[in-house]
Amino acid sequence: MSSISPLTSTSSTTNTSSTTSSSSTNPFAPAIKFNGVISGLNTTAIISALMQAYEQPQVDIQNQINALKTNLNDYQQLSSDFLNLQTAANNLNSASDWQVTSATTSNPAVATASTTSGATPSTISFNVDQLAQGNVVAGANTVSSLSSTVASSNFLLSSSAAGFGVSSLAGSSLAVGTHSFDVTQALTGGTATGTSALASSVTIGSANDTISATVNGTAETFTIASGTYTPSQLAQAISTASTVSGTALLNAKVNSRGQLEVGTSLLGSSASLQITGGTALSALGLSTQSAASVGTAGSITLDGTTTAINNVQSGTTTSLTDGSGGTITMGIGAFGLAKGSFSATEVSAGNGSLSSVVANINAANTGVTASAVQVGTNAYILQLASNTTGTSGNITVESAPFSSTLGSFNTVTAGQNAVISVGGSSGYELSSQTNTVTGVLPGVSINLVSAQAPGSSPVTLSVTPDGTKMATQVQALVNAANQALSDINKYAGYNAATKTGGPLMGNANLNALTSQILGVIANEVGANGTTAASAGITLNKNGSIDFNASAFAQAYDANPSQVASLFTQGGTLSASSNAYSGSVTLSYASNATQPGSYAVVVSHSATQAVDTGSVVASGAITGAETLSFTSGGATATYAASAGESLSSIAAGVNASFASAGLALAASVKTTSSGSQLVISSQNYGSSQSFTVATSGTTGQLGLTAGGTTYTGTDVAGTIDGVAATGSGQFLTAPLNNPTLAGLSLQVTATGITSATNLGNFTYTTGIAGGMGTTGYGASDPTTGSLTNTITSINQQISNLQQQYNAYTPMIQSEQQMLQQEFNNMEVQLGSLKNQGSYLAGEIAQLP
Repeated sequence: MSSISPLTSTSSTTNTSSTTSSSSTNPFAPAIKFNGVISGLNTTAIISALMQAYEQPQVDIQNQINALKTNLNDYQQLSSDFLNLQTAANNLNSASDWQVTSATTSNPAVATASTTSGATPSTISFNVDQLAQGNVVAGANTVSSLSSTVASSNFLLSSSAAGFGVSSLAGSSLAVGTHSFDVTQALTGGTATGTSALASSVTIGSANDTISATVNGTAETFTIASGTYTPSQLAQAISTASTVSGTALLNAKVNSRGQLEVGTSLLGSSASLQITGGTALSALGLSTQSAASVGTAGSITLDGTTTAINNVQSGTTTSLTDGSGGTITMGIGAFGLAKGSFSATEVSAGNGSLSSVVANINAANTGVTASAVQVGTNAYILQLASNTTGTSGNITVESAPFSSTLGSFNTVTAGQNAVISVGGSSGYELSSQTNTVTGVLPGVSINLVSAQAPGSSPVTLSVTPDGTKMATQVQALVNAANQALSDINKYAGYNAATKTGGPLMGNANLNALTSQILGVIANEVGANGTTAASAGITLNKNGSIDFNASAFAQAYDANPSQVASLFTQGGTLSASSNAYSGSVTLSYASNATQPGSYAVVVSHSATQAVDTGSVVASGAITGAETLSFTSGGATATYAASAGESLSSIAAGVNASFASAGLALAASVKTTSSGSQLVISSQNYGSSQSFTVATSGTTGQLGLTAGGTTYTGTDVAGTIDGVAATGSGQFLTAPLNNPTLAGLSLQVTATGITSATNLGNFTYTTGIAGGMGTTGYGASDPTTGSLTNTITSINQQISNLQQQYNAYTPMIQSEQQMLQQEFNNMEVQLGSLKNQGSYLAGEIAQLP
C-alpha cells in the first residue's frame, strides 16, 4: 500500500482490455490493482468513480490548506519587508547615526584624511615635518661571496624590544626559536611631563635657562645652554645640563603629543624627581610639582621565569634566565622598561655563511627582512630592514657573533616616527609610529604622503558634513519603506487594469500599515519646522515615497542638526517650573515606545558619592597627613605636607586620582569661616563609591569624620505614573510596558527628596523612529501584528492537516471494501460460469 501524504500524487493509464494498475481519483489512496476478468467489467473505473464522492471532503480540505499556504507566503514576505524597514530605520534613529562627515586637505600630495562617526565639522592646519620610516642597519664590513662566513654563532634578533625600552640583547645557551618577554611591572624613575606641547622652535637665554629640582632626594639647579632648539634638541640639552661628575642625572624626550618628558637616569624605587622651580619652566611647558614623583621597581618574565629589577642606572644591563639554562643580557634604555610583552628570536646561524644567515632570518618571522646586498665586485654586505615604521620597530641584533667579520652594524636608515607641526611656531608637534596620524581632531585619521621643506605653507584639513554619504543611508530607508508599500499593494491592493484584487485585498491591518508608513512622512516635523519635503522626501499619488538625494544633501550640508532632528528620536520637557527647565532629556527609546506626553515625577534626585571635610579656618593644614582613596579596586595616595594649603592638596590629590585612574575629583569649598576639602565621584548613582583612610596628623581635614565609605544614590521616580528604575541620573520605564517600553530619561535636577512633578516630557519618534516603530509593530517575533497573523495561519493549517489525516484511513478502508466486493463478485461469477459449463456439458451428453 502506498504512503499517504498531501505533498505527493500518482497517476497511471487505464487499459480496459487487460488487468492494469491505476489510481483512484484521490491521489493519496492505494493503487487499484485489477479489472474484471470474468465479468469483463472495467472495475478500476467503477471503483474510482465510486471513490470520488467519498474522497471529496479530503480534497476540499487540501484545497483549503493550499490557499492558506499561499496566504502564509504572502504574509511572510510582508513580515520580512517590515523587519527590513525596522533595521533601516534603526540605522538612522539616534543623533550619533547622523555624525557623517568627510575630510579634505588643501594639499593631497602632502596629506589626505578620512573620518569616522566621531568626527565633527572643524578645521586645522599643520605641516608635515617628517614621514615615518623603518629602521635599516647593515654590517660595516663586506665579505667576498654569499658563502663567506659572517656569523660565528647563533644570535638574538628583535623588532619589538626597542619599543619597550630595551637597548641591547645578548644570549647564552639559548634554544633556537622565539623567546617571550613580559614586563609585568614597569621599571621607571621619577618623572615630570609638560602640561603643554613644546613650540616647534624654542629659544633659551639667560632669562629662561634654569630648572630647579630635587633629584633622588638632593636639591639641584641645572642651567641649559643658551640657543635656539627644536624639541628633540632641547631634550638633549636638558640631559646635558643635568650632568654631574660625568653622569646625567636626568634624561629627556618629547612624547607623541609634543610634550616634554623628563625622568631620572636612576631607575627604581629609590629614584625620585620633584620640579620645584626655575626660569625655564614656561618655555619647557613644565610646572612645579607639589610632591615628588617616585620611581617603581621593575619585574620582567623571560619564558616563564621572573626577574626583579630595581635601582639600576639607565644604559646599564641586567641578566635574565629562561628557566632552562639559557640567559639573556639585556640593556636598559633611558626611561626604563615599559609594561607589556615583546619577543626576541634566537636565530640559527646555520653554517655561518651570508646566504645561510639571510635565509634563516627571513624564515624566523622576526619582523625583520634580511638581504645580501652586492655593493661591488666580490663585495657583499648583510642588511637588516625592519618591516614596520617608527622607533618602536627599531632593530635590536646581538652584535658579538658578527664582530669578527662584519664589524659593528651601522645605521643605514634610522627608524623614525612621523612628525607633524600643528599651529605653526606657537603650536605643538605630534608624532606617530606610522604615517597615519590620529588624535589631532576627534574621529579624523591623517594619512601622510610626503614631508615638507622648512618654511612650506601649512596643509589645511577641513572636516565638513557629508550630505551625499548621509543620503545613501536615507535612500536605504526610503527603499525599505517603498518595498513594504509595494508588496502590500501587490497582495492586498486592486489592479484597475486587470480588474482583479490581490489575495489579501481588504485586509484592515495591511491598510493600517500603509497609512502608518505614509503618515510618518506626512506628519513628522523637525527643528524650526523642518519637514520631509524640505529634506527631499515627498509622497507620490501612486502611494509610494519619492526621495531626491541631491535636495537632501544640499539641505543636510546647510544645516546637519536641523535635518537630523527630522529623523531622530527626541523630546522636550514642559517644565512645571523654571527651576526644572531642561532637567529631563531623552536617553533611550525602543521601537516599541509610543510617541506621547508623559508626566515625570521624581521622589529623589541622583547624587554623587561625596565626602566633605571639616572647615579649616586658615586654609592650610598644620601637620603632615597622608590620604588614601580606594575605588573599584584601585588606590590613590597623596602625602600632604605640613603647612600645605587645601588648594595645593586638592591639586595633588587630583593628580594622584588621574595617575591611578580613579573617577574622583577633589575641590575646595570656601565658607565664611574657612575652607573645606571636598572629594566627590565624577559620576552619579549607587555604583559610585569610595573609601578614605588617613595617617599622620589625622583628623585635621575631617575626611573620615562621618565614616570611611561614601556612596552615591540613584534617581527615583515614575514616568507616566509607572514606577521606573533608577541608575545614576537615568530613570528607565519597564521594557514590558506596552506604551513606554523601556523609555529612559536622564534627570539632572538636584536637591529633590520628596515626590516632585518636573513636568511633562513629550517624546517624538522622528521619521526613522516612526518607521522603526511601524516595522517593529508589524514584525516583532512575539507581538507583531503580521507575526500574529502568520501564527494563526500556521495553526489553521495544522488543524486542517489533522482533519485531512483523519480521513485517510477511512478512504483506504472504503477502497479496500470495494475491491473486496468486486473480487467476491468475480469469484461468484467464476463459480456460476463453471457450474454453467458443467451443466452445459451434462446436457450435451443427454440422449
